[in-house]
Amino acid sequence: MNFRYLLLFTALGLGACNGSDSSSPPLTDEGTFVPPVAVVDTGNTGNAGGTGDTGGGTKIIEPEPDPQQTARLKADILKAQGKIDDASEILRTAGLDEEAYRLYAPADYVLEDTTSYDGLPDAKLAAAVDEKPSVKRHKMTLNGETFWYTASAGHLTAYAKNPQKEDPQASIFYTAYTRDDLPKEGRPVTFFFNGGPGASSIYLHLASFAPKHVVIDALNVPDEWAKGRPQALPFIDSQESLIDRTDLVFVDIVPGTGFSQGIAPNSNRTFWTTDKDVDLSRQFITRYSNFNRRQESPKYLYGESYGGGIRVPKLTQALVDAGTTGYEKIGTVDTSRFKVLTGAVFHSPAFDYSSMNQIDGDFPSFAMVADALGKSTARTKETSNEDYAETLRGIATQYSADHKFIAQPYTDLETRIPPQFGTEGINYNQLNFMFYMLNLMPGYNFNVYDGRMHVKLAPDFVIGTQMPYDFNFFEEDALRNRITSYLPDYVNYKPKARYINASWQTPDPVRDKGPKLAFELWKGRDGASGLGNIVAAIARDPSLKLLTVHGYHDTVTPFHRSELDLKIAALDKRVPVKNFVGGHMIYYAQESRGPLIKTLDEFYDAPPYGTGPTIVKARDLVAASPVQRAPVPAKALH
Repeated sequence: MNFRYLLLFTALGLGACNGSDSSSPPLTDEGTFVPPVAVVDTGNTGNAGGTGDTGGGTKIIEPEPDPQQTARLKADILKAQGKIDDASEILRTAGLDEEAYRLYAPADYVLEDTTSYDGLPDAKLAAAVDEKPSVKRHKMTLNGETFWYTASAGHLTAYAKNPQKEDPQASIFYTAYTRDDLPKEGRPVTFFFNGGPGASSIYLHLASFAPKHVVIDALNVPDEWAKGRPQALPFIDSQESLIDRTDLVFVDIVPGTGFSQGIAPNSNRTFWTTDKDVDLSRQFITRYSNFNRRQESPKYLYGESYGGGIRVPKLTQALVDAGTTGYEKIGTVDTSRFKVLTGAVFHSPAFDYSSMNQIDGDFPSFAMVADALGKSTARTKETSNEDYAETLRGIATQYSADHKFIAQPYTDLETRIPPQFGTEGINYNQLNFMFYMLNLMPGYNFNVYDGRMHVKLAPDFVIGTQMPYDFNFFEEDALRNRITSYLPDYVNYKPKARYINASWQTPDPVRDKGPKLAFELWKGRDGASGLGNIVAAIARDPSLKLLTVHGYHDTVTPFHRSELDLKIAALDKRVPVKNFVGGHMIYYAQESRGPLIKTLDEFYDAPPYGTGPTIVKARDLVAASPVQRAPVPAKALH
């Protein structure tokens, strides 16, 4: 029998449904959809006795409804009724997770930024950059959970007066990763800052806890790196991202870095001071909170190096002192629900510039480097890193007090570690890492940010000459090359200008060193300390969660230096220090990414700091006055 199928849609509308589109299929009394019908011509008009046959020789067949289309139609009804969460749940249940996410997230948007940004000291913008960000939605699987998130980038205007939005100071560039389908009032947001002072956020952004990261193997540096910086590094989907715990905002807070710039009459250099930097950081966070309706969200700060030891401690106090005074109201929401700051992480911090480069704080890191390179004989195989570090803390006290103490089993030298040479001659109270490593492993160059990292020099290399570039900043070209393609491809942000990694680099890619920029011109760095600010912040808000993380092999901001500084300020019991294998950028050490993210997950999951006696003690804390020591040579702490 020759069947001909004619698919006919019912002409019935949804006029009975409140505000429904009349072109959609109707609902039955039970609330289920009437599916389209198929009318079949049986070609047998003379047979009126067949079951299901109509008098005209046709048969009505009701096809199985398409589950996903049914879910879409139901979701449309719920969406029209304002029941977004219910609509999302129906879509997710039907396997339409991307469509469910679209109910919350903005549409993808390509931002063509034609502004020519300039990193020079006196550069300024005539007016603020438009604040509409780029948008691109993505899907990822992390810890067994698959979800969607939004990547966005753009500028926000830091205003001197909020919420009035008056007196614009600078257009600050940022890149954000947000889970827009989660309720904002319970979803944390973390603001990330690198250091320098004068660094952009590129190091934290591309290497730490975003959804993707570069891969660096500190102990296996290719020999060709001695001839020039690597131009590319592996870039992979992260399995140690923090996006399952918090939204992430990477901030280029220093005008003249990234794509950030001062707004006339302010130039970039206007903000190259410790105090103005903190004010600008607070203004940005306030503007971000208002612009994105994050007033009710728990907020965290994450600072690295100068950003962790000076900027974030001072910013912590600035935020809790200001409270919610700069926040815009949200309809009828009770302003008592607004949140200022929940916690802060100090990553490889320089808490007190006057205490840097002292033997008691530096020695354990020097010895840990020697041990990692197989040069010391003091440690047994059964001894853990932390147990060995504890031994070295005691040795450091003796090594600092007795200048005749050699400590050969720990340093592998028959003499003491070479002292520091400065403009005022030899300083026996400071250790010289590079001279130490030249004695320990001749024929190699080392990286002060992770002392284990070394590159083999050519046989004809002459001691005292330099490599073609500063090995301490080996990653600069690779990171810039990556972000140049990453922002357009992954974030939908297409800039005309060239991204500036750090202010101590020239906008001219041919030269390795350019004119004096933020790092050299920064005011308020020498002698700066963030310890008193931590004490003041705790006194105002004793519930703040605080954490310090360090790498055992960082010789720029050694782990024991922070331990000693916190103890002097009576903060050692209040601000725990967690140490990991690796250097300044702990996340560069692939073996430590898992342990580090586990520590951070526990930090985010923890409740606000304790009650009772802990609060009383916090209110009674008084920071000790910084010890006056010899001036410390300027060193970029990125």
